[in-house]
Amino acid sequence: MVIPFFSSNGQQFSWKEVCTVAELETDHTRIEERIRVAEGTLEARLLELPKVPEHKVEIKALNDALVGILNLKRERFGHWR
Repeated sequence: MVIPFFSSNGQQFSWKEVCTVAELETDHTRIEERIRVAEGTLEARLLELPKVPEHKVEIKALNDALVGILNLKRERFGHWR
């Protein structure tokens, strides 16, 4: 599964690394925390961005990444605890 981190024009966002770490984590003792950190980072960024047209691309990418994190939870756990 790939979590999207780039806009259609190739712009990279600062929250990419946190999500990538969660996606690539293989240590079962650390995966839950990695996912929580990624989810919190994405949600915090969404809350700090003004809902104006200039941020539309990043807001969509953040929402797509949250969907990716939800799918990651389902893949790893079948459900979220």
